[in-house]
Amino acid sequence: MTPSRRLLAPTLLIATALLLTACVSEPTTPGAPTSGTVSPSATASGTTASPTSSGASPSPTSTTSAAFASCDDMITPEFRAQVTQNGWVGWNMAGDTTGHSPFDQFPDGAPKGQLSCRFGAGPDVPTDNVLDLAWAPIDSAASRAAQDALETRGFQRIEVPAGVEWALRGDEGWADDEGWGQTFLFTGTDVRWAMIRNQLDYIKPAA
Repeated sequence: MTPSRRLLAPTLLIATALLLTACVSEPTTPGAPTSGTVSPSATASGTTASPTSSGASPSPTSTTSAAFASCDDMITPEFRAQVTQNGWVGWNMAGDTTGHSPFDQFPDGAPKGQLSCRFGAGPDVPTDNVLDLAWAPIDSAASRAAQDALETRGFQRIEVPAGVEWALRGDEGWADDEGWGQTFLFTGTDVRWAMIRNQLDYIKPAA
């Protein structure tokens, strides 16, 4: 049973290739993700990002203004209704020592104004029944650097009307109907992330 159109039972996923440990359970979403043209990359899949010479995390950078003030602002009305129906809340894990951000290992660091959101019963509830999404404003230089880095890590480029996606193939049960797992979407002004590609549909376009 794939997770692309129904709520998964609680389970734990350790995401590879980019840093994350993320637990995902997916509510129903209307419509399928926009399909695009895949451009396979000649990459070394499974490689990790090179550390900085100082060993410290890069400073967050972006000259683009944040469009969303909270995790609730970031999601579509349809997904918000599912969150409410599940009795869930959303909270931002960016900067939290127990949280994570998929943007932390971008060459220029995580963009300022990022939202690394977890939706579930609450930050103090010990459960794997959660879903993670992330969004951030990003300028053109940081976007190019991040996309180059994702290519070297084995992500495949997919051209879509909204911009450019970089996706990894997902394991069975952790992929959409086309087999795509973890995916970043870069538009002209922002970057979005989901553990399963069609979950990008839960993030609404920035105004």
